[in-house]
Amino acid sequence: MRAIAFIAGVSVATPSMAAEQLIFYTANFPDATSVQLSILNNSASQDGDYDFEVAIGLVETDASGAIRYQDTGKHRVRVRCNYPAYVSVGARKYPIEMPLSRSAHDDWKENLWITFCAAPSS
Repeated sequence: MRAIAFIAGVSVATPSMAAEQLIFYTANFPDATSVQLSILNNSASQDGDYDFEVAIGLVETDASGAIRYQDTGKHRVRVRCNYPAYVSVGARKYPIEMPLSRSAHDDWKENLWITFCAAPSS
């Protein structure tokens, strides 16, 4: 039930409904290049081992903010919220350690998990 309620909330604010994608992770490099990972679309998972199926995209920008590279492929990722929490890419499962160890999350997999599984609820 939590997944369904969350999807309803995410669908209103996510990229599948808006002109801009929801950026969930940005890596900044010394030459002022940055790479943003964004959610292109998402849905509740049909696989009982996962909560969400997510397609992510990648955009690289230069110091002026101009797009250098935009990956047009949709990279499929699956997210499991409950213990054992993980993000899965292909056959590889990346565990999400609880409690989250860092206050400044510098791992794209943790940020994606937080986006879907640690969202505030009202």
